[in-house]
Amino acid sequence: MTFKTTIATATLTTMMICVGAAQPQEKKIEATVVKYDGLKQEILKHRGKVVLVDFWATWCPACMQAFPKFVDKHKKYADRGLVVISVSLDKAADPEAVARANKFLTRNEASFRNLLLDEPGELWDAKMGIKSLPAYFVFDRQGKWTRFRADDNKDAGVDYETLEKVVVQMLNEK
Repeated sequence: MTFKTTIATATLTTMMICVGAAQPQEKKIEATVVKYDGLKQEILKHRGKVVLVDFWATWCPACMQAFPKFVDKHKKYADRGLVVISVSLDKAADPEAVARANKFLTRNEASFRNLLLDEPGELWDAKMGIKSLPAYFVFDRQGKWTRFRADDNKDAGVDYETLEKVVVQMLNEK
């Protein structure tokens, strides 16, 4: 090996190490803990847009399986006025549950608004009619909502195809 080849190899190796070290770190995503009124305010501040609210939990396999669909919907329709809000129903008082939820959000690159609802299960049922998960609410530009729950179609769970059609229809309305 010549002196020039050795210098060139050393320079290339140094550049590769520097480029590898400069690669971006995975962006950590964390849910904000809110009460019911905070959730309501978050939805209301997006009046004029279509808002899709995804209620999920790390203890719900169907929720975790469906979650990437909502990340995709956000990417696909955000420029048309869709706002996606994820609401974890994991226990806010349990640090391990919160860590699991945040890790899941980061792994799924959930770059939209993520909340963790700090309310008892009785409230979900009383205020939102959520008896089981997954559950989704789609609010049109005027704030009128349509709800999709696993309870509504016990045999097949949530009808995601219809949910997307409703979202697109609402996005097309001005």
